Amino acid sequence: MSYQGYEMESPLLQNPEPHSQAGGHGGHQALPLNTFLNEVTSVRSLLTTFRQAVLDIGALHNQTLQSYDNGATSGSTQQLESLVAETSVLTKQLRDSIKSLERDTLIMDDYSRQNTKRQQVDKLKSDFDKDLRTYQQTENSFKTRYRDQMARQYRIVNPEATEADVERMVESGETQVFSQALLSSGRSREANSVNAAVRARQAEIQRIETTLIELLGLFEQMAEQVVLDEPKIMHIEENTTKVERDMEQATTYLGKGVESARGARKKKWICLGIGVGIVVVIAVIITVVVVVRNSGNNKNNNQNPKPTGT
Repeated sequence: MSYQGYEMESPLLQNPEPHSQAGGHGGHQALPLNTFLNEVTSVRSLLTTFRQAVLDIGALHNQTLQSYDNGATSGSTQQLESLVAETSVLTKQLRDSIKSLERDTLIMDDYSRQNTKRQQVDKLKSDFDKDLRTYQQTENSFKTRYRDQMARQYRIVNPEATEADVERMVESGETQVFSQALLSSGRSREANSVNAAVRARQAEIQRIETTLIELLGLFEQMAEQVVLDEPKIMHIEENTTKVERDMEQATTYLGKGVESARGARKKKWICLGIGVGIVVVIAVIITVVVVVRNSGNNKNNNQNPKPTGT
């Protein structure tokens, strides 16, 4: 099984750095949406290849374990070593490609298209994280099985071994104890094959530990936020500062507007009260004048009675 042909023709996957073109942020220009979606399709194809590689690694581990159970080395060991190395390259290619797409999303100015891109990248990151965890679980599972197999083999050749002896042997990977036990029991012919199998198992455990460390690094790298180039960061910070300043000014103006509106309403009611007061005063004055005038007329009429005829 070989995955040497998994490389894609995509220029982004071959060179996952942002595209340098005039007119973009910091010398970079976001990919057109159609081109971006084509890149996403290419990455999904790589993810499919990666999932199959993990399944094949598990199958080769099983073959290797079965051969060790028979006290022999396995031809699948070399295949397994080669496939693990190719898968390591594939995981790094996926990491770089997804990070490049994530960076491309951040330099997109159009909100609607940026949102579409972000959804695609988030899905890719989620799927890749899930596949990495599956690979991690597979390697952890077979690491345990290799260790259990070594411990079981050691108990067979040395039935008097304590749990501490077994643990020490598994951790050290020493093969001398197997040779001594087999030679003392007259099974010298098996000594070499068993020693080779033990060394191979220990090598597989070490290779698995290396893979697990590498996977932990990938998890950390995928969790890291993409850092844009300095001009873009400064542009974002300037915009953020401007927005904050505008918001503060808008809040100040709004407060003043509310106070002004309250003052205007208060003045309105005062003016209305004054107007009503003036009307009442005028009405009172008019009423008094009319009453006084009527009273004067009545008095004059009483003082000058009309003459009667003779």
